[in-house]
Amino acid sequence: MFKFNLYYKNYSQIIISACLAVYFFLILVSIGCTDIGPEVGSDNDKDLPVQFEAFSVLDGLGNEVIFNSPPERIVAYDSAAVEILFALGEGSRIVGTHDFVEYPEEANSIKRLGSAFEINVETILSLKPDLVFLFSPTFLNDLQGAGIKVLYVPNRNSGLEDTVEDFMMWGRITGNIDGAKALSMDFTDRVETIKDKLSDLEYGPKVFRDEGDLWTPGPDTLIGEAMTLLKLENIAFDVNGFEQLSPEVLIERNPEVIIKTEYSTIEGDPVFERLTAIQDGKIYTLNGSPLSVAGPRFIAGVENLAQLIYPEKFN
Repeated sequence: MFKFNLYYKNYSQIIISACLAVYFFLILVSIGCTDIGPEVGSDNDKDLPVQFEAFSVLDGLGNEVIFNSPPERIVAYDSAAVEILFALGEGSRIVGTHDFVEYPEEANSIKRLGSAFEINVETILSLKPDLVFLFSPTFLNDLQGAGIKVLYVPNRNSGLEDTVEDFMMWGRITGNIDGAKALSMDFTDRVETIKDKLSDLEYGPKVFRDEGDLWTPGPDTLIGEAMTLLKLENIAFDVNGFEQLSPEVLIERNPEVIIKTEYSTIEGDPVFERLTAIQDGKIYTLNGSPLSVAGPRFIAGVENLAQLIYPEKFN
């Protein structure tokens, strides 16, 4: 009996002590004196991943493409898309692209899949993409029929300042909205800087852009819009898209500046030796990229052109 009473007495004391411990713990919690984990909105939260916000994109045919999560394996048949993704720091998502991507250097390690007009569906399937991006709808049905998610958005051939919409689209697709905003702001600020520096200028010199064999862009193209931004007088003012100008028209309109690509041989043709631009030596070689790609680097190409035409304002 004695042993039983002693055990019972000790057991009762244990229960009472436990109850008191719980009571004091609850008091400490209520006044915030115990560390029970990070508070919502505290500094400990800033390293947590941002939750992806589902959204949809209307493709070039008006169809809705829904994104519930960011794609991890992208096949991008578009140079601008590749450049934008790398500029956002999301280039590691690209597992395949077309043969003509030139930038950035890191893109050289990405598997090349031919041109956007010679797509091999089986090869694409072997890469297990969760998104294929196209600028042409030619193989859209074939890829969708194979069960691949496809986003078709036509190549941006105009809308210089609207290029930032493409940055934001890829920012939302990858969940990197902050990066897209920063990229867009940089592009927009640089456009505004160019406008400010040329605000006192009514118009600039007459310019001819030779892509090769007198093919030249009209004002409704990205590079045509870049000329307008720089207040240059594009002698191909009546051209839609890209057209081949006749030698007679070129001589008649007599440009003061010629901007050519590496494919142009205009200065070696005696037919054009009396052009003002050639006589004054104002022939500048600007290769197609970055001025041929509607990506983040396009504005760098415009700035380079501005430095050549207006050295007193931009150098």
